[in-house]
Amino acid sequence: MKFLIKKASLVTGELGAPRVSDVLIDDGKISEIAENIIAPEAAAIDASGRVLVPGLVDAHVHFREPGQEYKEDLYTGSSAAAAGGFTTAIAEPNTVPPIDTPARLRRLLNIAEQKSVINFYSKSAITKGTMGYRLTDIAKLKEAGARAISDDGNPVPSRRLMRSALVKGKECGILVSPHCEESAFYRQRVLSSFPRMPYAPPGANPYTSEAGFIERDIELAEKTGARLHLSHVSLARSVEIIADAKKRGVNVTAEATPQHLLLTEKMAKEIGPNAKVNPPLRSEDDVEALRAGLANGTIDIIASDHAPHSPEEKNQSWDQAPFGVIGLETTLGLVLTYLVHPGILTLKQAIEKMTVTPAKIFGLDVLGVGCLSPGVKADLTLIDLDRKWKVDANSFYSKGRNCPFNGWELQGKAILTIVAGRVIAKDGVVI
Repeated sequence: MKFLIKKASLVTGELGAPRVSDVLIDDGKISEIAENIIAPEAAAIDASGRVLVPGLVDAHVHFREPGQEYKEDLYTGSSAAAAGGFTTAIAEPNTVPPIDTPARLRRLLNIAEQKSVINFYSKSAITKGTMGYRLTDIAKLKEAGARAISDDGNPVPSRRLMRSALVKGKECGILVSPHCEESAFYRQRVLSSFPRMPYAPPGANPYTSEAGFIERDIELAEKTGARLHLSHVSLARSVEIIADAKKRGVNVTAEATPQHLLLTEKMAKEIGPNAKVNPPLRSEDDVEALRAGLANGTIDIIASDHAPHSPEEKNQSWDQAPFGVIGLETTLGLVLTYLVHPGILTLKQAIEKMTVTPAKIFGLDVLGVGCLSPGVKADLTLIDLDRKWKVDANSFYSKGRNCPFNGWELQGKAILTIVAGRVIAKDGVVI
């Protein structure tokens, strides 16, 4: 399809101030960017007053396939992403079974080619079964297409094993992305086996060891020279540790989620199980520190950690309900409403943290992801900064309804999602 986007305000995070231009798309690629392009044979889209950005990239999602398709699958998850303005998603490996072998990874990527309406990539596990005992074959997983290695939901408990993962990651040229958090598995099984581990000693308050794991993993990354990416940072102390490491030149990047940037532990009690996440929601001081870290560059990207569960699972008591919230259909609106419009982030900063920077961190920039320039694949998101809308989780494409922002009034929405030159979603409707 050949079409022309007219008079859009281009924001990329790399090209400086927004500029009003036309964008001609032909044969799935951006053919030309200029003022007043004349192309009578192309279908025209009037984008006056709208913002055109590289297709949004979410580097932390759970699409649950294979094994838990009743929660989400590759079609519903990718449709939710497209409705939210995302053209690329990178999935965590904690499927059932986990993505811990090249064969499983290749099988998943093949399924995604048939079912996903957006660009789909996957991480693979650091350890077999994400159980924290033996490393996976990291080199072969990289060859099979893994964008990073992660034991989603579980920290790597052993210092020696984590060091080996970082050494192997550097050798293979793959990003190591640990989850510096306490899982139920870690507390119940690992601490009982290794009672002297300092990160969450027996008797400590649950889910408080994030900063300890981050400090350990940064130290090991500094010694090995490996690339380290830290998922869903939630504590002020964690932000301090990451900032200090960056000043020393450690090759570390980090992400934060909308829920940790906007919600507090007090609000979790009011919302109920739909606000139960791991790491948990923290104090107001932690939220402020995260926002400051996001603005000053300590926190590099925004990722949703989209984690759908069935309504039956979430509609239980707090203790019984699983961890996780959905976010693909709300992330952009939340960022614009509560971070950009109030001036915590500039629009350029927000777009950078949701496009070009995650693409670079996960090595997708070489594939044209996160780019808005002639000759690259036309993955684009058109945004109406003034569009006001109300979150209605019951209308989402995701199978999950576990949204802590349900009923919130937002300002700013993706009105066109384009993948490889094809319009995938319009006004939040997948077409």
